[in-house]
Parts: sequence; C-alpha cells; structure tokens
Amino acid sequence: MDHLPCPASTSGKGRIVVPYVCEEQYDGGDFMTYPSRRTGSLPNLQAGGLWPGQLLYSHQMQLASLSNQEINSFYQTWLFFGLIHEILGNLYVAEDLIYTCEDAGHYSKAISTCKLIIVLDEWVARVQAGTVDPPVTYAHVAQCLCLTHAALSVQAVRSHFDPIIMLSLASLGQTLTYAANKAYNITDLVQDNKCPRTWCLLLDGDYWHARFLAHGWCATEIKLILDTTISLQTLHFVACLDKTESEQSHQGCGLQQCTAYQNDLSSYQTQHISRECNCEELSIDSEAVYNILKTGALPLIRVRLDQTLRELSIDIVASQSSSRYVALSHVWADGLGNPHANALPRCQLSNIGRLIQDLNMTACSRDVEDRSVDEKDVAENEELLLWCDTLCCPVQPTEAKHLALEYMYRTYRDATHVLVLDASLRQYSAESLDIDEVSMRILTSPWMRRLWTLQEGALPAVTNRLWFQLAHKAVSLRELRINARDKIFSSVSRMGLALDMFKGLSSFADILLKDESTGPRASLGKVIDALHHRSVSVLSDEPLLIGSLLGLDAAHILNGGDGAVSLRMNRLWRLISSAVHGIPSDLLFRVGPRLAEPGLRWAPATLLTYSDVNILIQSSGKEEEQAVLTLSDGLSVRLHGFRFSLASCEKCLPPLHKRVSQLVDLSNLWLKDDAGSWYLIRRRLPVEEDRSLTDKTLAEIVQGGKNMWVIHPGSEFPRQPDSKALSSVGLIVEVENTKEAEEEVTTVKKTHAKLHVNMAPVQQSMQDYLAAAATFSAQLASASAALRKLAAIENDLDEHSSSSSSSSFRTTALKELESEIHQMAINEDAKEVIVASGNKFGFSLMEDLITMVLWGEYVSMTEMAPRTQRWCVD
Repeated sequence: MDHLPCPASTSGKGRIVVPYVCEEQYDGGDFMTYPSRRTGSLPNLQAGGLWPGQLLYSHQMQLASLSNQEINSFYQTWLFFGLIHEILGNLYVAEDLIYTCEDAGHYSKAISTCKLIIVLDEWVARVQAGTVDPPVTYAHVAQCLCLTHAALSVQAVRSHFDPIIMLSLASLGQTLTYAANKAYNITDLVQDNKCPRTWCLLLDGDYWHARFLAHGWCATEIKLILDTTISLQTLHFVACLDKTESEQSHQGCGLQQCTAYQNDLSSYQTQHISRECNCEELSIDSEAVYNILKTGALPLIRVRLDQTLRELSIDIVASQSSSRYVALSHVWADGLGNPHANALPRCQLSNIGRLIQDLNMTACSRDVEDRSVDEKDVAENEELLLWCDTLCCPVQPTEAKHLALEYMYRTYRDATHVLVLDASLRQYSAESLDIDEVSMRILTSPWMRRLWTLQEGALPAVTNRLWFQLAHKAVSLRELRINARDKIFSSVSRMGLALDMFKGLSSFADILLKDESTGPRASLGKVIDALHHRSVSVLSDEPLLIGSLLGLDAAHILNGGDGAVSLRMNRLWRLISSAVHGIPSDLLFRVGPRLAEPGLRWAPATLLTYSDVNILIQSSGKEEEQAVLTLSDGLSVRLHGFRFSLASCEKCLPPLHKRVSQLVDLSNLWLKDDAGSWYLIRRRLPVEEDRSLTDKTLAEIVQGGKNMWVIHPGSEFPRQPDSKALSSVGLIVEVENTKEAEEEVTTVKKTHAKLHVNMAPVQQSMQDYLAAAATFSAQLASASAALRKLAAIENDLDEHSSSSSSSSFRTTALKELESEIHQMAINEDAKEVIVASGNKFGFSLMEDLITMVLWGEYVSMTEMAPRTQRWCVD
C-alpha cells in the first residue's frame, strides 16, 4: 500500500504488505462485465439494491456463497487489477504492481503501488490535456468506482474478507476518486461529485482499533479519529504515529472520555522543567491581582530574565489598550498549573520567558515577510508581556477568581498571540517532522480534548494569532492551514489527508461568527459539535465556558444571585435564548442526561456526553426553527407530530398470544400510518445505555401512556413513496388532556417527554409482507369459524358455560385459529408475495405477521399535526 502516505519520522515502519492472491490474471476486457467472464462465472453485478449503492440482493447472495479464498482472489483480480486497467488504459503495466517479498526465508508475491501515484499524476495531466488513450469519461470512471464500492459494501463479504486486502482495494478506490475529481475539475464535491464518498466506512473499526492500540493510542482518541476522519489516507497516516512513549497511562480510558488528563486538584503537584530540578517558586501577590481585576484591566506578568535562575524576577502590571502580551494555553496534566497558590518554579518561568522572546522574533519575522509590518517598526516593538492562568487567575478569594473567569473570553480575544504548550508536542522538533505530521500531531494532541482549550484556541484562530510550541520552535496555525489548503489541489497522494487536516485546522475559528459590534460569538449548534470528546476536571466549568463562547453574561452563570455551583447549568439554559440563533428545536432530540428542575427537564444536564445516535444540532436564524423558553412549562417549539395508539384486536382474543410474544421485541414496535405503510419504531438506545428520560422499555411506555404523540424535526414523515430518506428521529411525548386542547387543534400542547426513538420505513419486500398480513388478518376477522367460537365463549353464548369447560373450549378454538392462520400463510396469494420477495422471507414470518396484526400488537397513527403546531415540552 505504497500509495498511502506515511509520516517521514516512521522510516518505512508503516508499510503494510498486501499479499498477491489472484488465482487468474485479469483478461483485459470490459471492467463492468468481468464477473460473467471469470472462471466459475457470476452474473454481471449491478447496483440497485434496497438502498442506493447496494448490489441487487440476489447478487449479494451469490457473492456470499463464495469461499474466503475465492472472494479474495476474485476481488483482487477484478477490483484492483481490473479497475486500474479500465481507468489508466495503456499506462497500466501489471508487472509494475507485483513484487516478491521475503519474510524469514519465505518468499511470496505481494502487491506494490509504489509507481501508482506517479502514473496517476500523468493520467490526470493527460485527461486535462485531452490526450488520454483510450478516452474515458468522468461518468464512466464514476460508474466503475460506484460498482467497486457496492461490491465491497456487501456485509456478508466484508465479515470474512482479509482486512489488508480490503484496505488495499478501498484505498485504491478512494485514491482513484481523488484523481478523477482532479482530472475532470470537480471542485464542488457535494453537488458535482458522482463518485462514492464513504470508502472510509468499508473497513471494520476493529481493524483500526488494533492498529492504533498497538501504537499506544487512547480508546477515546481512536473513537474521535474514526468519527471525524473522511479519508483512508488520514487513517493510515495517523495509525503510523507512535504514542507509546507518552508518560500518561490510558488504561482506564473508555470510548466516551479520556481520564489520563483529568486532574485531582487536591493532590496536584506543580512540575519543574526536569525531575532533577528543585528550584524555588516565585509567587504573585493575589491581592494585587484582585485590585487590577476590579479596575476592569487584566493582570499581566513581566518576566525579567537573567543569567541565573536566582536572579530571575517577575512583576505584575495592569493591562492597557496598547499592551502586547502572550496568553498561554496549556494542559494542566503537564504540570504547569497550581491549584494552591499563584506561583510557579523559577525554572518554568525562565523557560516561558525565553519561549516568549523566541515567539516575538518568529512572529515579527513572519509579519515582515508578509509585508504586513515595516522592518523599521519591528525593531521599535514594545515588550511582550505574559498572561498565564496559574499566575493571573487568583486562587483566593472566590470573588477574585470569579472575576478572572469572567474576563477569560476577553483575555484570549485581545491577546497579541496565544501560545499552546502541550508536552506531547514539545518532545518533537519541527525540523525533524514533515509539516503534515506536525498538523496531525496537533490535531490528535491532549490539548485538543480539553474543555477550556476550545475557547483558548478559537478566539486567536479567527485572526491568525494561534501558535503551537514544539521542541525548538513555535509554528503558527496559519502556516499549517496554508499547507493543507495547497495540498488539496496538488498531488493525489495526500489529497484526502489534506482535506482532513484542513477541516480540523479550520475548526478552531469555524465555531465563531464574526460580529463587529460584540466580537466573535458562537452558535449553540457549533459549540455542541466542537465539544465532541472534550473533558474538564472541574465539572462546574462547563456552563461557564459554553456561556462565554455564546456571548452570555458569565457573571450571572457564575453566581446568579445564589452562588450555587450546582445550578450553573440551569442558569445557562435560562440565558441561552438570547444567544446567537437562540435554542435550536433539534436540541430536544439529543440523547443524554437531563436536568431535574421543572420547566427545564427537557434541557441537557451536560453537553460533554457523546453518543453515535445523536443528530447534528443545526442552529438556524429562522424563527420557526428556534425554540422559546417559557417561565415554567418548558420549551416551546414548532414541530411536526402524529398521535398514535395501540391497534385494536378482536375482543374475544386473550391479551397476548404466545407466537406474538416471540415476535415482538420490547424495544421495537411496528408502526402503521393511515396510508397503510409500515415502519419500525425503536428506542434510540437500549435501557442499559440510556435512562435519562425513563428506564422503561418502548412497549411499557406505549402501553402505559395516554394521549401519546411523536414529535419529530423532519418534514418527510410519513415517507412519500419515492422518498430516499432512511430513518427519522423522534421524541415520544404525553400530551396533557385539557379542554382547550380538545377544542382547538392549533393551541399549544403541553407535554412531558417520555422517550427518544428512531422511526425507519421497512424494506419494500417487508412492506409487501405486512400489507398481505393485514389483508389476511381482515379476512380472518370476518370469516374465521374459530374467532366466532371464541366470541361465543367470551359472551357466554356457548352451551358449555362452566369455567372449566369454557377454558377447554377456548384452548381448542385457539388451536383451530392457529391452524386457520397457518393455512392462510401458505395459500396461493401468500406464495406470490414470498416469491416476489426473492424468497428472502419464508412462510413462518408470514404466519407470525398475520398473528401480530390479528392480535393488534402494533401501533397506528391516528392524527397528524403540521409544522405550525406548537408544543411545550418538559
């Protein structure tokens, strides 16, 4: 897999040997029809399954019947050699792609792509010049790549496929996608790109987990990388980076949160530059700091360097409008904090002072090169002061600390430069790493996963004032972004890596909206997305940081008149409606812990929890998409909704038939709309993973509720017949029964949130089964002799009316009904439905579904509410 980029520092350690497993050579014919020409021919595989990008179901089954050896050989011949031949034409030389490798004296053939990128660059140039031979259109290239992706997507194949060969095929497909988009000048990758975009999802996560864990990565880091990376180039590149030398242990880390950098402030120890150093600490007068804060100024530090540590000194000064200073952004777990006093060891202060001097020189040189500052002005620059939370944020009294926290936003917004100090970055020299590795080490650093660093990085990034300290040099965010941007449009070999780097490096400033009157402020949706896998040691800091980014009153969140730390989140939500774009109504559909206060029970208790099932929260300026917080009733929103209830069944039937109990999952229910279409409605997360609203199952919620509705953000539900949407999120709510609600449809419906659910239309073949089951059930209801007997017994009309005899006759009648259901499930009409589905389901399922419908063990929509309907949710 030589076509995938590796960090220069790994010295070839990231090379993966792909075995050559072809049992026959590619025949040089048409790519699309090769399956029918291979030995043991298959039909020509076609996309056109149940969802876009799937093979026909019958073709999937034929592929699944092949042995592991057969499928690996067939796919490598067709989807590797055949695909390259089809696209590169006369530039393709099969011998260039095979070499002999040696392992412990054993020789075997393997795949080599060391020349692929050179050939692809030549192919791109020829396409752009119109000299490629034979001519190939973008539509044909995209068609070949879509078929490749569809063939690799077959789950029955992927589960038994060699992951190394799968990576080689998927990464080839993605690299050819980049080459095609470049060759045919496809710049709008959303509107104009016809090639597959999800090559990254073809490889099972377990493969990447094993590779990352072997190199010392944290489980949380791995989860974050897999969730946010779009390119196999990036995954391979990052998986080659070694983290086994880190001093932090990730033994206790899970998928949700890294615990290695959490700090126990009661036992925290400030670190010296080296373990051998035992120099004294220099402290700042906290009263002097407080006095400066009370004037509205920022306390800044002047570090006076000298030849020895003993002669080093520091002064505290109040900021002025012309003050130039560097604000430090650091990870406390690295030892530069101090929860007990505003003090740092002399060695640390000396080191920081020199870093500031070096940064000043580097930044000024950059400005001169950019001609943004005249050279004569650089020499006359004033001194560069220091702001560091350990020294400038008072430990005591609480009022002083709160004042410093209130000014945190302004501190980083107004800093001349912000310098990131992260021990994991400072062990590397900028000269020894290529610039792409520098970018990826920053994007995967511990600093990126701490809560406060979100604001500390975002504010200076807006105006290119963010720097990252490496071993001997600070590098600027701007330099890294320019590198990533340029690579997107240059070599195909790092295009995907560059896209991921640019997205990550741009994320710092992207969360903020520029506002000339108030300064940069974020929208709630952007903040929630940016909090992905971040953590904080002091939990009560979360609402303060969020409020600060949203431009809210930090003083009110901190104190609120009562000073209760536990109520900071409550105060945040009561303020948040005044933020940019207010409260998005989509927030109701976020799964996670909730507040307990009446009127705020809809509100997340924290935004730091992450779940794969949560939808992206989109902040919008449209009034109809914003929620309004009421004083006591909850969150008022405009959303679509529908009322539902359990379907009715024949009164003579017992409560639950044994066959139905085997078919119905307590966390899943069938849902039927008024047009006869069927859906599967299920709990968003199992009970053991989410008890935030209830610990009840979906079935228990439905059976125990009154006036139950589902509200949802999508306009396409129920689905139109030609809809391609797959599923919708929803929230089950119980509407308070009021006289006003019964008389006027448009009134505000006061509701209580019950359960987060997903609603998905079932496959067409299953729709046909369910429609047939409903028809057969209706026929039985009107013509079943067994049902008439059961009704007679129920109404005490049978001559055998004693309790024991009635029970016996009921048992007999139920067995007769069971037989009638069985005969209905195997009649000619049922056979037609089963055959039409490709025999995907059998007679047994038809029997079960008839029973389910007859017993009414599903839910029905009974009333629809338009988007204009107002709901007040608590």
